[in-house]
Amino acid sequence: MPPVKTGTSVFDGTLTSADERRHFLDLLALSPESPLFEAVNESTGCPDESLDAVLCIDAIAQIPDRAAALADWTRSLRPGGRILYTDPAIVAGLVTSDELALRSSMGFFVFSPPGENEFLIESAGLRLLRADDATDTIALAAARLLAEGRERDDARQRFLAVVHRLAKERRLARIAFLAEKSK
Repeated sequence: MPPVKTGTSVFDGTLTSADERRHFLDLLALSPESPLFEAVNESTGCPDESLDAVLCIDAIAQIPDRAAALADWTRSLRPGGRILYTDPAIVAGLVTSDELALRSSMGFFVFSPPGENEFLIESAGLRLLRADDATDTIALAAARLLAEGRERDDARQRFLAVVHRLAKERRLARIAFLAEKSK
């Protein structure tokens, strides 16, 4: 079965580079025929144990019930299957209400405290393999887009500026979580 693609995160192609996506796919250690689900919401809609991997780049912050999403993704995984998701909204320092409002101005957004993802991963019956800091990639991508000036919309410019500032100052972290379903 070829990889399954269901949608595109609002961040794909904007703040996530093709190189970073390839790196994430490498971490999932898939064979070319492995069924992959690219998640942008909480349900895969796939049968039980039908997937080798789930990849969710930044869209986890737009899912209101992360525990339900992880439970559904785990249900859909074969034993030994992997989930890799990035959470771009981990509060890692002091952030003002104005900064939070700007950071979430492009739509619904869930901020998480440190340790919450690890707890939810374990609660879903997954084993955390690694958690890599990917904050710098968001800061660099936002800075690049600001410098290019492609975004003419003032609201989008303010959004990119706060994304850059919070990531550069490491007050909002982005972590890539790789977890595996028990065999």
